[in-house]
Amino acid sequence: MLPLLAAALAFFLTLGLLVETSPRVRSWDLAVTQSVAEDTTPVVTDLARALTHLADWNVYMAISALAVGALLALRRFRLAGFLLTVVLGQWLLSNAVKQLVERDRPDLDQLVNASGFSFPSGHASAAAAGYLALALVVAALRPRWNLRLLVAGAVAIAIVVAATRVLLGVHWTTDVLAGLAFGWAWCLFCAWVFGVRSTRYAAVTEEAPVPA
Repeated sequence: MLPLLAAALAFFLTLGLLVETSPRVRSWDLAVTQSVAEDTTPVVTDLARALTHLADWNVYMAISALAVGALLALRRFRLAGFLLTVVLGQWLLSNAVKQLVERDRPDLDQLVNASGFSFPSGHASAAAAGYLALALVVAALRPRWNLRLLVAGAVAIAIVVAATRVLLGVHWTTDVLAGLAFGWAWCLFCAWVFGVRSTRYAAVTEEAPVPA
């Protein structure tokens, strides 16, 4: 877990440095955004509009609130604390980084409403952290389920959401890559702190109901 955490964090910090200092990276971002705007079809655009809602604030928080409520009802307090920390922490920290970097969004046609600064992508960060955390929680509750498949599904959702932000013209490519790296790094850090390190470990160390 720690090597993955270190790699994701290093990638995020490297991207942050490059978007601030490298004209070549900014030129590449512009070229990709222009190419996407020229080549995207209406069908792809409509699909992107639908899928990007997977990390909209209201949808994301509704899913998280339901999951945290269910965990509290099951007396899985460690897992509830883990999920709540992941969700709220990534939102606070990603917005803090946005204010620090102050990168403007693409000035080409934006196909959905978006406000605020661009780096890192909040949608990508939320999807990366939140859905991976949910996968780890499900794996902890159901140790016989395949952890790799759950994580692969969470990663796939995050990548799809990240791609929609570029397709819709509201983020640069490096924004969404940084959002993914940041979200995964934060989730892995929280998993390490809360001891959600494996399905077996999480299952046996979780608080059990107190006998009557």
